[in-house]
Amino acid sequence: MDAKALIVLVTLVELAFGLIKQKLADRQRRLPLPPEVADVYDADRYRRYLEYVAEHKKLGLAESAVSLLILLGLLYAGIYPGIERSCGGNPYLILLATFGLFRAAEILPEIAFSWYDTFRIEEKYGFNKMDGKEFARHTALSILSEAVLSLSLLLLFAFVGEHLPQWTDGFSLAPGRVVLLVAGIAALTAAAVLLLSLFSLFILKRQYHFTPFPEGGLKDKIMALQEGSRKKVRILNVYDESRKSTAKNAFLLKLLWHREFGIADNFLTQNADRELLAVLSHEIGHLKHRKNALDFLRYAAIGLAIALFALLLRHPSPVLCLTAWTRESFGIAKNNYVLLTEVLGAVLTPAGFAAGLIGNYRSRREEYEADREAVKNGYGEELIATFKRISSDELVNVNPHPAIEFLDYDHPGMANRIRAIRSAAAQAAPQQDAD
Repeated sequence: MDAKALIVLVTLVELAFGLIKQKLADRQRRLPLPPEVADVYDADRYRRYLEYVAEHKKLGLAESAVSLLILLGLLYAGIYPGIERSCGGNPYLILLATFGLFRAAEILPEIAFSWYDTFRIEEKYGFNKMDGKEFARHTALSILSEAVLSLSLLLLFAFVGEHLPQWTDGFSLAPGRVVLLVAGIAALTAAAVLLLSLFSLFILKRQYHFTPFPEGGLKDKIMALQEGSRKKVRILNVYDESRKSTAKNAFLLKLLWHREFGIADNFLTQNADRELLAVLSHEIGHLKHRKNALDFLRYAAIGLAIALFALLLRHPSPVLCLTAWTRESFGIAKNNYVLLTEVLGAVLTPAGFAAGLIGNYRSRREEYEADREAVKNGYGEELIATFKRISSDELVNVNPHPAIEFLDYDHPGMANRIRAIRSAAAQAAPQQDAD
């Protein structure tokens, strides 16, 4: 099997797995809703939800089919030796040309599907507030952001890959110097990630208009919620979600020293103050998160990955075989880092799947933990009411199949979440009575 066939095989397996999950989801939607969420939808609204899901299902199938055809075309185009020759064998020019080819092939279908979703589905169900001009602006900024992030990481990958033989004296460094080299590469990567995170924040501020939260009693109550937290949020902003959609959300943005709450204007105008305080209590719960075994497991996994990278610098045979296999599969003489990334992604799919399972489980645990902060502050029922209202307004799946929740959800399903909130409230009640 060559590298192209492996990529296709992994893609087909992922598509088949997605269809299986879709069948499970369809079966789950035919079951009665659990009592915790039975009042989210009345009969007419639930029928509307099912129609909404069906339209997105058709769109998703069409997207998957087109993406597969594009992938097959890109893999078997046979033009990569020509790209290599036209770029004079320069790895950075080869990367830029190949990246441009991939994005050119993908971008028009992406825009077309996004346009259909926005103006045919979301608008039909009353969710879209964008006009054509705003859609074009939002899409252009999203494409720019994605391109800069992807291309920057690819160029960093190519830079390290091209210089490793020189930095390691032909992969013959002593162990002590390997440690120093790995530390240097890690620092370079961390700096790149930080800069890209700042760039993402810049794009976010261009996509939405942020204004300071109004001074007054509500803001004072929000600030009071942070008592006991070592990591306080000083910046509270309202962003103009109403210009784009009917979505109601509030988020906590954390970037090293920078922390801010972003609150959708839709939320402020359509939800009660106590519901906002409930949601922000939840977000503050994330700030108060204490390290646990799952966090240390993540640190251990990062350490293991760094140790594996250091080992490969001393014994590079697997990497050299992978790069040679990729070149042979595509008929090229030089490393094409875009193609190499595709092959590496296919090879590491099982590891990525396992990491995703652990990451989702860890995230769900932290969501439960943050919900308990809202209960502690006396906003448990308001949090439940907010979840139910937003779920009904935005046609959210409140009863996912347990297997799909385990595999894909980084937030608990709504029924499980409400059970946990009420359980935490019941446990807290005796203690509050005693106090």
